Amino acid sequence: MDKYPLKKYPVVGACGLNCGLCPRYHTEGTSRCPGCCGTDFWQKHPSCGFITCCVKQRNLETCAQCADCGVCEKIGKLLDSAKNKDSFISYKPLTANFALIQKNGIEEFAQLEIKKQAFLRHLIDNYDEGRSKSFYCTSCQLIPLDKLKEAMADAETEITEDISIKEKTKIVRAAISSLADTLQIDLKLRR
Repeated sequence: MDKYPLKKYPVVGACGLNCGLCPRYHTEGTSRCPGCCGTDFWQKHPSCGFITCCVKQRNLETCAQCADCGVCEKIGKLLDSAKNKDSFISYKPLTANFALIQKNGIEEFAQLEIKKQAFLRHLIDNYDEGRSKSFYCTSCQLIPLDKLKEAMADAETEITEDISIKEKTKIVRAAISSLADTLQIDLKLRR
C-alpha cells in the first residue's frame, strides 16, 4: 500500500511534465514508470521536491494548480531552466503546460495528454523498429497533436502492407521530422 495518496492523473507530473509521453512510461517490465504518483511510484521514486510540496503537503495534482505557483522559487527555476535544457524527458513544454492547466483546468489538460498518449501508443505499436520510441515520445511532447495527425495521415498514404517495419518507420519518422522542421521545432535533446 502506498504511504501517500495516488494522483488522479499520473500522466501529468506534479512539475508539469508530460509523464504519459515518457519512454519509461511505455516500457515493459520492472523499469516501467507508473507516472507521477501512480501505483507503486513511491517504491521507484522515493523523493521529489515538487511532489513533497504539491502532492504530499497540498494534495494537488500539479504545481500549476497552486495559488503560490507564480511566486514559487522552485517553479521559477524549473521554468527558467526548461527554456535552455532537456533531460531524458523534454522540459520544453512546461511553460505552455502550466498556462494550459491554469487557463482550462487539470481535467482538460489530462484529457489532452491521454489523447496524445493514445497517438503515441499507435506510433510505438505500428511504426517502431525498436529504436524510435524516444523519438516518438519527444515528437508527441513538442508537436501539436492535430499537426502530428495530419503528418501521419500523409505518411500512411505511402505505407503498404508489403513493406518492412524498417521502411514504415523510415516513412513515419521522415514525415514527423519534416513537420518539426516546418514548425521550427528541434526534436533533438540538449543534454
